[in-house]
Amino acid sequence: MKNMQRRLLKILLIIPALCGFFMATGQVTSFRLGQADSLYEKKQYTQSLEHYQAILERGEYTPSMLLKMAYIEEGLGRVGQALYYLDRYYLVTNDKLVLDKMEELSTKYNLKGYENSDAQVVLSFYHDYREAISIALAAITVFSLSLLAFWRKRHKRSIAAGTLLIIVVFALAIHINVGEKITTGIIGEPDTYLMDGPSPGATVISVVNEGHRVEVIGKVDVWYKVKWDEKTVFVRDHDLLTAGL
Repeated sequence: MKNMQRRLLKILLIIPALCGFFMATGQVTSFRLGQADSLYEKKQYTQSLEHYQAILERGEYTPSMLLKMAYIEEGLGRVGQALYYLDRYYLVTNDKLVLDKMEELSTKYNLKGYENSDAQVVLSFYHDYREAISIALAAITVFSLSLLAFWRKRHKRSIAAGTLLIIVVFALAIHINVGEKITTGIIGEPDTYLMDGPSPGATVISVVNEGHRVEVIGKVDVWYKVKWDEKTVFVRDHDLLTAGL
């Protein structure tokens, strides 16, 4: 009993300390964001970018901050970084207007991966409605199980219910295990090597400039497996900016 009371007391003492830590962390981030915004307004862009990057490295951001970072990077001539922040902004806000800016930059610098192909449209739709798709598949699975149980209680077989359940479970498994891995990445460095295998000794397929967007289909050690010109190629992880948040 005494041991339990001591543990409870320790927990009660830790909780205020944790709350204080998170409040202090939030205040520091808010203060630094204010500093960055102030520097941005004064057109001290490189200094403000350093603060924004430090905030983002902590896993914190605001949509406005991402747009400002994209603007600064574009001004510095780093089109890959600019498109990366615009892509992240789009993932957060689903603001279709930013797609016009991305298309403008891709046209200006002759970049691939921004065409409104059928695959890109489907991938964009999938990411926009991923949560809704998860809920729908889960609901259909529950419905199929209920229907199957209903027919079994009546001592009857339902081929339709069983088939539906198999299809939906299969779709749900793909959605959970593969769906998260389907994403896009943006080449972030000039003269990036695309290889035919996950090794420095592999054959070079192409050398590309920054800014191209590719579909990421997997990862092997420090190599991303991506699609390029209908081919499967590999790129070093430090050369690719993945669009996930």
